[in-house]
Amino acid sequence: MAGKETSVFLVATKEQASEIVQLSHYSAESLGSEGFIHLCKAHQVGFVLDTFYKDIKNIKLLIIDVSLLEADLRFEAPVPNITDDQSFPHLYGPLNTNAIVDIVDAERFNQQKIHPDTLAMLRHYRFERLPVEGTLYKSTWRSESNNSNGGPVGTAMIGMYANEPESVSCFHKLDFEEVWHFYGGDAFTLYLLYPDGSFEEVVMGPNLINGQHIQYVIPAGVWQAGCLNSGGRYALFGCTMAPGFTGSCFEAGVADELIAAYPSKAEVIRKLSVNGHEKMMPEGFAS
Repeated sequence: MAGKETSVFLVATKEQASEIVQLSHYSAESLGSEGFIHLCKAHQVGFVLDTFYKDIKNIKLLIIDVSLLEADLRFEAPVPNITDDQSFPHLYGPLNTNAIVDIVDAERFNQQKIHPDTLAMLRHYRFERLPVEGTLYKSTWRSESNNSNGGPVGTAMIGMYANEPESVSCFHKLDFEEVWHFYGGDAFTLYLLYPDGSFEEVVMGPNLINGQHIQYVIPAGVWQAGCLNSGGRYALFGCTMAPGFTGSCFEAGVADELIAAYPSKAEVIRKLSVNGHEKMMPEGFAS
């Protein structure tokens, strides 16, 4: 039965998740008392949250790539005579934490299976999550030379948008120009809110004949957000900046404030406001 699932999930509090990823192998209390670690499938996440974590905030889902597990994973029924679809994954041994390929906020998980192609990208790139934005990213270059402001002369990163697990960019603006590059996968859209009240949608993707872009420059001070287009699996992109990115050049928008300034775009603003009321990166981030 394990062959039917390419990924499984470990539910944990925010504090537990932080502790788990610091270990090479994680042993839950149930491993000693029951002989296995309780995991769940994508469609079972809601049931687990409602049953065991109903009044607990800041719940995280640790996404586990089944192909990387060292211990024996079995799919077993909690009670007799139920279907395979209702069986739960049990890990009969410690969880090797290098099998964890992403950590997501439980409240933003849509309980859909992660496509094997997307899982392969998570496994290969080992992305992190940008603070505030929540976007999957990997820093690939930071100039050793600094500019007059003390920040790097230039920076580059690889990012990925996906629906399962969710990865989008909330509306934010930067102090400097940013160059976006399409690398692979499916098309995605950048939504731009200009200071003069105008709006632009830029589709990044491989179909140049139909107006998609493989490169686009976003001016400084423009509110920008992005997400995968409907029907896609994932999109790989890159961002380069000169001067380079630091947390101090970033400001995220708050939905109510943006909607007041751009009322015709309320739907997309609400959709991509994954940052809540957070506006600034943590102090010292990417400094």
